[in-house]
Amino acid sequence: MEKTVPSAASDTLRLITAGRSTGLPHVVELRYIVTEGSFWALGAQRSSDWVQNALKKGEATVRLGRWMYNARVRQATRDEEVGVRRLFAARYGGPIYQRWYAGAAICLRLTPDGPPHIRGISRGEFEATTSYEEWRSRGDDYLAEVSEAFDSASEEYDYSISHNYINSWVRKRSIEEVLRLVGLADTLIEVGCGTGAEAIQLVKHVKVILATDISEAMVELVAKKAQARHLEGRILPFRVRASEIGQVRSLLDGGMARLAYSFNGALNCEPDMAGFVSGLADVLPIGGYFVCSVRNTLCAWEAVSLAGLVKYGRIVSRRRRPIMVSVGGHDIPATYYSPKEFERFFSPRFDLVRKVGLPSVMPPAYLNSYFLKLGPFATFLRETEGRVAGHFPLNWMGDQTLFVFRKVA
Repeated sequence: MEKTVPSAASDTLRLITAGRSTGLPHVVELRYIVTEGSFWALGAQRSSDWVQNALKKGEATVRLGRWMYNARVRQATRDEEVGVRRLFAARYGGPIYQRWYAGAAICLRLTPDGPPHIRGISRGEFEATTSYEEWRSRGDDYLAEVSEAFDSASEEYDYSISHNYINSWVRKRSIEEVLRLVGLADTLIEVGCGTGAEAIQLVKHVKVILATDISEAMVELVAKKAQARHLEGRILPFRVRASEIGQVRSLLDGGMARLAYSFNGALNCEPDMAGFVSGLADVLPIGGYFVCSVRNTLCAWEAVSLAGLVKYGRIVSRRRRPIMVSVGGHDIPATYYSPKEFERFFSPRFDLVRKVGLPSVMPPAYLNSYFLKLGPFATFLRETEGRVAGHFPLNWMGDQTLFVFRKVA
């Protein structure tokens, strides 16, 4: 291992602890200093979840870039804390120290119990460093790679989504579309449930959700969340790839669910769309709905902004088959679809009810930091989004396209 001693390589680290009663991952980003072979962090309150989790377990995981350290945790002694506070002030400056850390209630020492292991850094959507040719030359099994990528992303996935305004907005908007169509007696199927964030919100409005995913780690995480919220009988996690969704019939009352949904591009990672649509039709009744979103081959915001920067190559990159994307620090192939192309998969068994750009006026989620700097203009874009995203031509030109299909045959 090339790195055995922790270093202050960036301004912050991520601390991952396990919930004291739930065992669920809890992620925080912290300023820190390194001395005596340990990381040191100051906590504003002893009652903070990350502090209590770390002290109860006596262990935590420290992520510093791609390096993951398993660390032993204890409270610093008084003498150690005096030195840590001095080093904090020196590293971050007096004003930051006085504002955020002078009143800190506790200091923790995080000592690696051995060399770190490597976990890939989650990069932006179009920042994959592996070409498709390189990936293909390795001869990896595609579905195993997809599963491993989402396994790797599972622990920090909720943190990453919740700290990205556009991702959170997209999730909220997608859930609203499902809520238009469901009732309290309904059973739903989720295809690509991830960490179960959508299922946990939607289950309040329906009877049961069968939450499926190709990633074993994601399915296990959903099971833990359901148990922690006493939803074991209402959220039912099940591991299955999208194209084999017909296998869930035996788990459904009467073998059918009135609505299925799939968000955030899960279907962009399913190469057998014909198999998926066939299996989906087997578990939805006539009149049943499928609500989904997939990555688009044309994003209006991206096209305009990149053309202005004379980066025409990036504009056409979405049309590559496949395109390499970064998930959980892994580069995997995915396929983006034009709205018309995606609609054809569902004909003639489904009718298109509604199509929405998601988002179409706001930028893609990977440009979230730029969007937040727009100030009042960002508010204007968000308000405009709600009025125009469902209308032509903008409903053809979102980063994602949200579809509502109704089974007719």
